[in-house]
Amino acid sequence: MSESVSRLRPDAVSSLLQQLRDVAIADPAASELARVLVAPLAREDAQRGNNLVATLLAYYDCAARVDKTASSLFLHRNSVRYRLDRIRTLLGLDIDAPPVIAALTVALACHENAAEGRAHAG
Repeated sequence: MSESVSRLRPDAVSSLLQQLRDVAIADPAASELARVLVAPLAREDAQRGNNLVATLLAYYDCAARVDKTASSLFLHRNSVRYRLDRIRTLLGLDIDAPPVIAALTVALACHENAAEGRAHAG
């Protein structure tokens, strides 16, 4: 198994995520599930400007490390912890559980795609 892992292209994860996002976008049911999953965060961002979507994206991009996330967002670690706690409360999910990370990563990619589409349309 380790032999096959060492032969993976470095961008294999990004490529798979892109393909999953494309499949989810093309499938109305999957696209709706992604929208519903991210909706509480997007709604909070729109109402209060808390940047929860950006925080969760950064958190996952930083390997779920609060210190690195704080640094990448130019925030104090406690601010990041507060936002992550708010995300957990709004979603009612363990955002550090592998299946949740997988689902949210695809849902966030779909959300970003939809936001880009709205930006180009407007």
